[in-house]
Amino acid sequence: MEEAHCDRTEFLSSYPLNIDEIMLIPGSLGRIRPHDPKVVVANLTCKMPAQHFKPYLKRDLPKRLHYANNRRIEDVHLLMERKWHIARKMPEKPRTRCGFFGDHGFDNKITSMRVLVYNNTNVIITIIIVCPLIVRALDLLGLKPVPNNGTHGSLNDLLKDPPFQPSMPEEVTAPSPPSDAEISHDLGCSCDDEWRSLDRSHSTQLPFGRPAVMFDTQYSLLHHVEFISGYSKELAMPLWTSYTLPPQVHTCEVLISCIRVDARVSADHSHSCSAYGQNTHLTYGFLFPPELATSPESRYDASLITNTVPMYPAFKRVWSYLQGTLLRRYAEANNGINVLCGPVFDYNYDGLRDTTEKIKEFSADGFPVPTHFYTVITSCQEVNQTVDECDGALKVFSFLLPNKPDNSEACSSAEDESKWVEDMLKLHTARVRDVEILTGLDLYRSTNLTYTNTLILKTYLETFERDE
Repeated sequence: MEEAHCDRTEFLSSYPLNIDEIMLIPGSLGRIRPHDPKVVVANLTCKMPAQHFKPYLKRDLPKRLHYANNRRIEDVHLLMERKWHIARKMPEKPRTRCGFFGDHGFDNKITSMRVLVYNNTNVIITIIIVCPLIVRALDLLGLKPVPNNGTHGSLNDLLKDPPFQPSMPEEVTAPSPPSDAEISHDLGCSCDDEWRSLDRSHSTQLPFGRPAVMFDTQYSLLHHVEFISGYSKELAMPLWTSYTLPPQVHTCEVLISCIRVDARVSADHSHSCSAYGQNTHLTYGFLFPPELATSPESRYDASLITNTVPMYPAFKRVWSYLQGTLLRRYAEANNGINVLCGPVFDYNYDGLRDTTEKIKEFSADGFPVPTHFYTVITSCQEVNQTVDECDGALKVFSFLLPNKPDNSEACSSAEDESKWVEDMLKLHTARVRDVEILTGLDLYRSTNLTYTNTLILKTYLETFERDE
């Protein structure tokens, strides 16, 4: 239960809206059914100096909130600051009393939204999210849960003799060898030192095992000096890229002025440099950031076109600040980190990975543009151990970041990235399990953890909230 009070209420009548033309469901999570959702969101975005909510079209809601594609879900959502409510208009008569002092069930990012489980026998108190409790209750009743009722087995440690024992799923598609294609110069890529040997087969950068692909596709492993990618031939971009950053990253700043063809990938399975240049609305970003490369060979690897992904220039500001500044800070604070990142495609905003057919349907006029990018950051719970040395519990936090043509979600986006990017990232915190569902990957397949503890790790949500 989150504290709330009438004295902390925003009124829509204070904003440039005709409140007679909208239907508002008030409360700690405002929901609006308007005639024109885009106009309403525009008229509610960053309009007050001290605004206590952020408006979202339902398709743009943070992915930790999951499913949004349903006619019963309102078109516009107002995510309120903690302890604040939204109402239609100011009461005509001053209130003499307030009819509520709290609210619940609107955002599990807030720590007070969790359930307190008290085991009287063993005097154990556990705070958990509600959805896995449904699965546990169904287990006790001898019923089979449906797939969207939480992660089955993630709460097994609450029971002495759990009726269900989870097991690691079998991989659906194994990687195939890269092609033996001859290097091609017809992709519009031009660098002075165009070709070098790419014999990197002994580099791994996978301290927790290779991500398994849980759907039918074609992809190859591309090894590099300081990172490794699972490269999709169908999407012509990596499904995932993994690299490890030590606590002190010694790099020299370098500007990548050109992109190179990757001789291991045929032209049919690669984006072209000329396509990036011809599209004025898009640019490219790197999955492994060149500024973190520690050698000339690694910088060469980072400049390959197979390390690039299409993104909007506005989003690239967010992505570049995460890679160039925040990852270094996270590595220093956690004695090194492993980073797993890649694209997400959820054009129909149903919270599930889009099929290749669906992606092609939405990108018929050009190459596919991800709707989001994910980043999973893992470190050792024992701060004296590095990621590669870790033989015990792990720490993780993840982001699912929307790839949008503007940064209007952050009211101070006209200022330097240090003023707003990190706060924006925290709004889009996510579980590893959220990332898996949206990408079709299965992570942490080679750790010292039991599989139940692996599921606990995957379903953990870093809230970045402090209890008040």
